[in-house]
Amino acid sequence: MTDQALTPPKNIAFFRLSALGDVVLAIPLIRALQKQWPNCKITWITSSAVYPLLQGLEDVEFLVIQKPKSLSDYLSLRKLFKNYQFDVLLAAQASLRTNLIYPFINAKRKIGFDNGRARDLHSFFVKEQITPADEHLAQGFMGFAKLLGLEGSELNWHLHVSDEDKAWAKSQRKSEKLVAINAAASKAERTWSANNYADFIDAAVEKYQCQFVLTGGPAKNEVELAEQIQQLAKSSVENRVGKTSHKQIAALLGEVDCLIAPDTGPAHIAVAMHTPVIGLYAVARSGLSGPFQNPDYTVDKYPEAVTKYLGKDFKEAGWHERVHHEGAMDLIKVEDVMGQLARVFEAG
Repeated sequence: MTDQALTPPKNIAFFRLSALGDVVLAIPLIRALQKQWPNCKITWITSSAVYPLLQGLEDVEFLVIQKPKSLSDYLSLRKLFKNYQFDVLLAAQASLRTNLIYPFINAKRKIGFDNGRARDLHSFFVKEQITPADEHLAQGFMGFAKLLGLEGSELNWHLHVSDEDKAWAKSQRKSEKLVAINAAASKAERTWSANNYADFIDAAVEKYQCQFVLTGGPAKNEVELAEQIQQLAKSSVENRVGKTSHKQIAALLGEVDCLIAPDTGPAHIAVAMHTPVIGLYAVARSGLSGPFQNPDYTVDKYPEAVTKYLGKDFKEAGWHERVHHEGAMDLIKVEDVMGQLARVFEAG
């Protein structure tokens, strides 16, 4: 333990407004801080978009704000933060919109990301930066703990889900094998096609007689993709896309036997709920943003995509380099996902 860890701060502000998967990946950092410094007050500054999922996180005070969109919004935030004083600010979001908020937050230490993970002049708005590394996003958050002198913390993902939501999730099971598909990523280039999902569902139902449920948020692309899958699949598929709360999704992902998802937040929620995830990756490497500590079932075609669409060896690709090509996800075949589903069921 370093000297820094011997003098605990009295209060820490952790700043992360989005996105859904990222806030889940940040939970182990919060748990590590609580374990090392149980008397330290932790305030998580977040947004109304993700707070419903985080609500109930033990011994954390939440300061819920709206993402600023105008000068008056920034002025309102400056007024709000005048009422707060922190020993440490963990500036764990690096975009222009959030960088412009950090000067309003009163803190003795302001710690941000290294330049490799930062954007929009992030380093000018913080006083210290975590150590650069090619690592998973979850490990990146834990870099803040290391800079504060905390080492070797076991990652704790626990999400609070009510008994009511758990009971609702259990009521969704109609078959011995229940599989969820969160089909859409935030960008179309990271999303497997509706035809592929439909063919996979039909093959899996024929072989395993499993029940499928589609999960996702109310965004237009998610709703439309779910409807397309339902229309294309010959088998029955239940559609919960846009019809559940964040907590219900978490509870459902804790109830299912497996989740199939591309590079999207619910994959990390499922990991937090101790559910196997078949991750579908080709645009970004799964080592960066895949199901952390649960990589055994991931279908990762990123190396092939780099060779085919970027024209170079996988080893030459930068850690954060993406394959921005509409054909990348089509490198994932139905039989690839069927093979991983077989492994999930064999593992029991």
